[in-house]
Amino acid sequence: MSNVKILKMSKNSSCNLLSYSNQKMDCPVVGKRKCYFIPLSEIQSFSHNPARAAGTQSSAVSQIFDSLITDIGGQLEPISVEWNQSISKFDIVFGCHREWAINDAYAKGFVIANHPSGVGPGIWAWVFTGSPAERTAIQMKENGDKKPSSPATKSEMVTLLSQYIAQGGLDFGHKIAFANLSDKDKYNRARTFMKKNTPFWGGRKFKGVWNALTLNGSSVVSLSYTTFSKAKLAEYFCNNNPYGIQKSDLDPKLSGSVVVKNGVKYGIYFVTKRAEIGGALPTNASNLRAYKKIDHMILVSALNDSTQATVSKSRTTFENKAKNWNSNIFDAFDEIFWMPQTKSETSTHILAGTWVSVVKV
Repeated sequence: MSNVKILKMSKNSSCNLLSYSNQKMDCPVVGKRKCYFIPLSEIQSFSHNPARAAGTQSSAVSQIFDSLITDIGGQLEPISVEWNQSISKFDIVFGCHREWAINDAYAKGFVIANHPSGVGPGIWAWVFTGSPAERTAIQMKENGDKKPSSPATKSEMVTLLSQYIAQGGLDFGHKIAFANLSDKDKYNRARTFMKKNTPFWGGRKFKGVWNALTLNGSSVVSLSYTTFSKAKLAEYFCNNNPYGIQKSDLDPKLSGSVVVKNGVKYGIYFVTKRAEIGGALPTNASNLRAYKKIDHMILVSALNDSTQATVSKSRTTFENKAKNWNSNIFDAFDEIFWMPQTKSETSTHILAGTWVSVVKV
């Protein structure tokens, strides 16, 4: 493709790639590609790359800079760019650190070995012309598995995977739309894609990416069972409790907060796992009650390690263990606020600001 066609102000125009020097180069992401030496002045240096939510890292730029000015091969890997019709410049698809390092090298008067002479500052790049979902997939692959400087973080991969799903990326090549899959099949399809596209994040690390993506109810994934962070439990409780307890009343660590309202001293713990009732929680709550003279102990609970099919039984088991502790060891607990987690529960309760149940222990 010699011309990147764009539509601007109702006129057909194009960026003529034939005006740039070109050569075949190996790209670790897509293999050998025809690359063009594009002037830095024609690249939007601050174009947004969602894989770099935190921006460029100075240590990574410095490492690439050193390689550029000392390696006899010069710029060994191309970046990828995409024509932006709204500004008549190229946006960076990936390679933000390389572009910054090359800008720095030219600014300091260095010569990069494989850059054409006599044409001014530029960078080797191949031109991306695919769909938004394909662009996201390439960014995930490049930033997720790259070396050596700065592979994407988990939070960046979560952002990219969310974007890829929203763009319909996990529908391509499948008879059943991603939205119509079961929770388990959604997980498996996403992991299969990540294993193929971004192996570093498709193995043992994938569960962490998926949990972060679906925590607190991701609209792009829409699982039948929602998990919640303790911070989200605290937010919901403070917006929907009968005692007037507000977020500003809580301790920064949330669990173990002591709040006095209308002469009543409340102790509050936020629970996200079934095992907590068999672990340190009862002892901690008992100590808090005894030493802080708590009048009313509250558990705000979501069982993230349960499922839509098992959560009702899991809640009953949890309640029985709390009651057993009260009866046989120490009277620690007074109430359990159960967070809506199944699809029917969230649709019924979340917007209404109500609970599945509030159980007296």
